[in-house]
Amino acid sequence: MMNHTPQLFVLISTIDDGIFHVADVLFPCEEGVRYVVSWQQTSSGLECPPELQRSDVTVSPMEGRGLSRNRNHAMEVALSLLDDELEDVVFIVADDDERLSADALKQVRKLYAEQPKLDVVLWQMASSEDGQLLKPYPTQPTEYRHRPRSYYASSVEMTFRSRVFMSGVRFDERFGLGSERLSAGEEAVFLEEAQRKGLRIWIYPQILCSTRRATTGRNVLDVKALRSKGAIYGYTHSLVGAFFRSLREALSLAWRNHCAVTPLFNNIWYGVKYIRR
Repeated sequence: MMNHTPQLFVLISTIDDGIFHVADVLFPCEEGVRYVVSWQQTSSGLECPPELQRSDVTVSPMEGRGLSRNRNHAMEVALSLLDDELEDVVFIVADDDERLSADALKQVRKLYAEQPKLDVVLWQMASSEDGQLLKPYPTQPTEYRHRPRSYYASSVEMTFRSRVFMSGVRFDERFGLGSERLSAGEEAVFLEEAQRKGLRIWIYPQILCSTRRATTGRNVLDVKALRSKGAIYGYTHSLVGAFFRSLREALSLAWRNHCAVTPLFNNIWYGVKYIRR
Protein backbone atom coordinates (compact mmCIF):
# COMPACT_ATOMS: atom_id res chain seq x y z
CA MET A 1 0.00 0.00 0.00
CA MET A 2 1.42 3.38 -1.03
CA ASN A 3 1.76 6.18 1.50
CA HIS A 4 -0.07 9.41 0.85
CA THR A 5 2.42 12.22 0.11
CA PRO A 6 1.38 15.47 1.80
CA GLN A 7 1.42 18.85 0.12
CA LEU A 8 4.19 21.21 1.22
CA PHE A 9 4.00 24.91 2.01
CA VAL A 10 7.34 26.66 2.50
CA LEU A 11 6.58 29.67 4.70
CA ILE A 12 9.17 32.40 4.16
CA SER A 13 9.24 35.35 6.55
CA THR A 14 10.90 38.56 5.41
CA ILE A 15 10.86 42.26 6.17
CA ASP A 16 11.38 45.34 3.97
CA ASP A 17 14.19 44.86 1.41
CA GLY A 18 14.68 41.26 2.53
CA ILE A 19 12.09 40.53 -0.18
CA PHE A 20 14.92 40.81 -2.75
CA HIS A 21 16.64 37.74 -1.25
CA VAL A 22 13.58 35.48 -1.21
CA ALA A 23 14.07 34.17 -4.76
CA ASP A 24 17.29 32.49 -3.58
CA VAL A 25 15.25 30.28 -1.23
CA LEU A 26 12.97 28.95 -3.99
CA PHE A 27 13.36 25.72 -5.94
CA PRO A 28 12.05 25.21 -9.49
CA CYS A 29 8.30 24.64 -9.63
CA GLU A 30 7.31 21.23 -8.33
CA GLU A 31 3.88 19.64 -8.06
CA GLY A 32 2.62 19.63 -4.50
CA VAL A 33 4.98 22.38 -3.30
CA ARG A 34 3.94 25.98 -2.76
CA TYR A 35 5.56 29.04 -1.19
CA VAL A 36 3.99 31.70 0.99
CA VAL A 37 6.06 34.85 1.51
CA SER A 38 4.94 36.92 4.48
CA TRP A 39 6.40 40.36 3.79
CA GLN A 40 6.44 42.79 6.70
CA GLN A 41 6.71 46.38 5.57
CA THR A 42 7.78 49.18 7.86
CA SER A 43 7.95 51.76 5.07
CA SER A 44 6.43 52.29 1.64
CA GLY A 45 8.01 52.42 -1.78
CA LEU A 46 9.29 48.86 -2.26
CA GLU A 47 7.85 46.72 -5.03
CA CYS A 48 7.76 42.95 -5.19
CA PRO A 49 10.56 41.68 -7.47
CA PRO A 50 9.42 40.06 -10.74
CA GLU A 51 11.15 36.74 -10.01
CA LEU A 52 8.55 36.09 -7.30
CA GLN A 53 5.68 36.33 -9.78
CA ARG A 54 5.27 32.58 -10.08
CA SER A 55 2.16 30.41 -9.93
CA ASP A 56 3.50 28.54 -6.89
CA VAL A 57 4.43 31.69 -4.93
CA THR A 58 2.02 33.84 -2.90
CA VAL A 59 3.40 37.11 -1.52
CA SER A 60 1.31 38.58 1.29
CA PRO A 61 2.33 42.05 2.57
CA MET A 62 1.64 43.04 6.17
CA GLU A 63 2.45 46.05 8.30
CA GLY A 64 4.59 46.27 11.40
CA ARG A 65 7.30 44.23 13.07
CA GLY A 66 7.61 41.02 15.02
CA LEU A 67 8.91 37.74 13.63
CA SER A 68 6.36 35.62 15.51
CA ARG A 69 3.55 37.75 14.11
CA ASN A 70 5.07 37.33 10.66
CA ARG A 71 5.16 33.53 10.95
CA ASN A 72 1.56 33.34 12.20
CA HIS A 73 0.48 35.47 9.27
CA ALA A 74 2.23 33.12 6.83
CA MET A 75 0.34 30.14 8.26
CA GLU A 76 -2.98 31.93 8.07
CA VAL A 77 -2.35 32.81 4.42
CA ALA A 78 -1.37 29.23 3.60
CA LEU A 79 -4.57 27.85 5.13
CA SER A 80 -6.62 30.39 3.19
CA LEU A 81 -5.20 28.98 -0.06
CA LEU A 82 -6.46 25.45 0.61
CA ASP A 83 -9.65 24.15 -0.96
CA ASP A 84 -10.08 21.90 2.08
CA GLU A 85 -8.59 22.83 5.46
CA LEU A 86 -8.55 19.14 6.40
CA GLU A 87 -6.12 18.38 3.58
CA ASP A 88 -2.82 16.85 4.72
CA VAL A 89 -0.38 19.76 4.48
CA VAL A 90 3.09 20.20 5.95
CA PHE A 91 4.60 23.62 6.70
CA ILE A 92 8.34 24.28 6.42
CA VAL A 93 9.35 27.38 8.39
CA ALA A 94 11.91 29.48 6.49
CA ASP A 95 13.67 32.85 6.38
CA ASP A 96 15.04 34.90 3.49
CA ASP A 97 18.66 34.38 4.62
CA GLU A 98 18.66 30.58 4.78
CA ARG A 99 19.01 27.97 2.07
CA LEU A 100 17.14 24.68 2.10
CA SER A 101 19.28 21.64 1.34
CA ALA A 102 19.02 20.17 -2.16
CA ASP A 103 16.88 17.23 -1.04
CA ALA A 104 14.99 19.04 1.75
CA LEU A 105 11.59 18.96 0.08
CA LYS A 106 11.94 15.29 -0.82
CA GLN A 107 13.08 14.20 2.63
CA VAL A 108 10.33 16.16 4.42
CA ARG A 109 7.56 14.77 2.22
CA LYS A 110 8.96 11.23 2.48
CA LEU A 111 9.14 11.22 6.28
CA TYR A 112 5.67 12.67 6.78
CA ALA A 113 4.23 10.24 4.24
CA GLU A 114 5.81 7.32 6.09
CA GLN A 115 4.85 8.64 9.54
CA PRO A 116 1.25 9.90 9.30
CA LYS A 117 0.96 10.25 13.10
CA LEU A 118 3.87 12.68 13.39
CA ASP A 119 2.80 16.27 13.99
CA VAL A 120 6.10 18.15 14.29
CA VAL A 121 9.56 17.21 13.04
CA LEU A 122 12.71 19.17 13.96
CA TRP A 123 15.72 18.86 11.67
CA GLN A 124 19.35 19.97 11.63
CA MET A 125 20.87 23.25 10.44
CA ALA A 126 24.38 23.60 9.02
CA SER A 127 26.76 26.48 8.38
CA SER A 128 26.65 27.77 4.82
CA GLU A 129 30.37 28.59 5.12
CA ASP A 130 31.76 25.13 5.93
CA GLY A 131 28.81 22.74 6.07
CA GLN A 132 29.34 21.96 9.77
CA LEU A 133 26.35 21.57 12.08
CA LEU A 134 25.60 24.79 13.93
CA LYS A 135 24.86 23.17 17.29
CA PRO A 136 24.89 19.79 19.04
CA TYR A 137 22.02 17.58 17.90
CA PRO A 138 20.83 14.11 18.89
CA THR A 139 22.49 11.58 16.59
CA GLN A 140 19.44 9.30 16.48
CA PRO A 141 15.74 10.05 15.91
CA THR A 142 14.65 11.34 19.32
CA GLU A 143 11.28 12.18 20.78
CA TYR A 144 11.33 15.86 21.75
CA ARG A 145 10.33 15.19 25.35
CA HIS A 146 13.47 13.03 25.69
CA ARG A 147 15.79 15.64 24.15
CA PRO A 148 19.19 16.37 25.72
CA ARG A 149 19.20 19.26 28.19
CA SER A 150 21.56 21.21 25.93
CA TYR A 151 19.27 20.98 22.91
CA TYR A 152 17.21 23.93 21.74
CA ALA A 153 15.24 24.32 18.52
CA SER A 154 15.54 27.12 15.98
CA SER A 155 12.45 28.07 14.01
CA VAL A 156 14.01 27.32 10.61
CA GLU A 157 14.59 23.73 11.74
CA MET A 158 10.85 23.30 12.30
CA THR A 159 8.34 21.52 10.09
CA PHE A 160 4.82 20.59 11.13
CA ARG A 161 1.46 19.59 9.82
CA SER A 162 -1.16 22.29 9.35
CA ARG A 163 -3.30 20.50 11.96
CA VAL A 164 -0.84 21.82 14.58
CA PHE A 165 -1.83 25.40 13.74
CA MET A 166 -5.48 24.40 13.50
CA SER A 167 -5.29 22.91 17.00
CA GLY A 168 -4.60 26.42 18.30
CA VAL A 169 -0.81 26.35 18.57
CA ARG A 170 0.74 29.66 17.53
CA PHE A 171 4.03 31.48 17.80
CA ASP A 172 3.53 33.61 20.92
CA GLU A 173 3.86 37.18 19.66
CA ARG A 174 5.32 38.38 22.95
CA PHE A 175 8.48 36.43 22.04
CA GLY A 176 10.97 36.70 19.17
CA LEU A 177 12.82 39.29 17.12
CA GLY A 178 10.96 42.55 16.76
CA SER A 179 8.78 42.02 19.83
CA GLU A 180 8.60 44.76 22.41
CA ARG A 181 10.48 43.17 25.33
CA LEU A 182 11.72 39.70 24.39
CA SER A 183 14.12 38.82 21.57
CA ALA A 184 13.89 35.03 21.49
CA GLY A 185 12.10 31.98 22.86
CA GLU A 186 9.19 31.66 20.44
CA GLU A 187 10.26 28.17 19.36
CA ALA A 188 10.42 26.81 22.92
CA VAL A 189 6.97 28.19 23.71
CA PHE A 190 5.48 26.88 20.45
CA LEU A 191 6.80 23.38 21.18
CA GLU A 192 5.68 23.56 24.81
CA GLU A 193 2.15 24.37 23.66
CA ALA A 194 2.24 21.52 21.17
CA GLN A 195 3.35 19.13 23.92
CA ARG A 196 0.55 20.27 26.20
CA LYS A 197 -1.92 19.38 23.46
CA GLY A 198 -0.44 15.90 23.19
CA LEU A 199 1.04 16.40 19.73
CA ARG A 200 3.84 14.11 18.55
CA ILE A 201 7.19 15.89 18.17
CA TRP A 202 10.43 14.24 17.03
CA ILE A 203 13.98 15.38 16.23
CA TYR A 204 15.57 13.81 13.14
CA PRO A 205 19.34 13.81 12.40
CA GLN A 206 19.17 15.09 8.84
CA ILE A 207 20.19 18.52 7.56
CA LEU A 208 17.25 20.61 6.39
CA CYS A 209 18.89 23.98 5.76
CA SER A 210 21.98 26.11 6.06
CA THR A 211 22.68 29.68 7.07
CA ARG A 212 25.57 31.92 8.08
CA ARG A 213 26.92 31.38 11.59
CA ALA A 214 26.58 35.10 12.33
CA THR A 215 22.81 34.94 11.91
CA THR A 216 22.39 32.31 14.63
CA GLY A 217 24.56 33.79 17.36
CA ARG A 218 23.12 35.56 20.37
CA ASN A 219 24.70 37.83 22.95
CA VAL A 220 23.70 35.92 26.08
CA LEU A 221 24.23 39.02 28.24
CA ASP A 222 21.92 41.21 26.16
CA VAL A 223 19.02 42.48 28.28
CA LYS A 224 16.32 41.17 25.93
CA ALA A 225 18.07 37.79 25.68
CA LEU A 226 18.17 37.50 29.47
CA ARG A 227 14.52 38.50 29.75
CA SER A 228 13.64 35.96 27.07
CA LYS A 229 15.32 33.18 29.02
CA GLY A 230 13.38 34.14 32.12
CA ALA A 231 10.14 34.32 30.16
CA ILE A 232 10.69 30.77 28.92
CA TYR A 233 11.25 29.59 32.49
CA GLY A 234 8.10 31.39 33.58
CA TYR A 235 6.09 29.87 30.76
CA THR A 236 7.28 26.29 31.11
CA HIS A 237 7.69 25.91 34.90
CA SER A 238 6.01 26.77 38.17
CA LEU A 239 6.96 30.06 39.80
CA VAL A 240 9.22 28.24 42.28
CA GLY A 241 10.83 26.24 39.48
CA ALA A 242 11.31 29.40 37.43
CA PHE A 243 12.95 31.14 40.39
CA PHE A 244 15.55 28.44 40.94
CA ARG A 245 16.28 28.12 37.22
CA SER A 246 16.68 31.88 36.96
CA LEU A 247 19.06 31.93 39.90
CA ARG A 248 21.08 29.00 38.56
CA GLU A 249 21.34 30.64 35.12
CA ALA A 250 22.43 33.98 36.61
CA LEU A 251 25.12 32.29 38.72
CA SER A 252 26.37 30.32 35.72
CA LEU A 253 26.51 33.37 33.45
CA ALA A 254 28.22 35.46 36.12
CA TRP A 255 30.89 32.80 36.66
CA ARG A 256 31.53 32.26 32.93
CA ASN A 257 31.60 35.96 32.06
CA HIS A 258 33.22 37.35 35.23
CA CYS A 259 30.41 39.77 36.04
CA ALA A 260 27.98 40.53 38.87
CA VAL A 261 25.12 38.10 39.57
CA THR A 262 22.43 40.55 40.70
CA PRO A 263 21.89 42.49 37.43
CA LEU A 264 21.76 39.21 35.51
CA PHE A 265 19.23 37.70 37.88
CA ASN A 266 17.10 40.85 37.86
CA ASN A 267 16.82 40.80 34.07
CA ILE A 268 16.05 37.07 33.95
CA TRP A 269 13.48 37.42 36.71
CA TYR A 270 11.91 40.36 34.87
CA GLY A 271 11.11 37.94 32.04
CA VAL A 272 9.49 35.50 34.45
CA LYS A 273 7.26 38.21 35.93
CA TYR A 274 6.43 39.67 32.52
CA ILE A 275 5.17 36.41 31.07
CA ARG A 276 3.23 35.35 34.18
CA ARG A 277 1.42 38.58 34.93
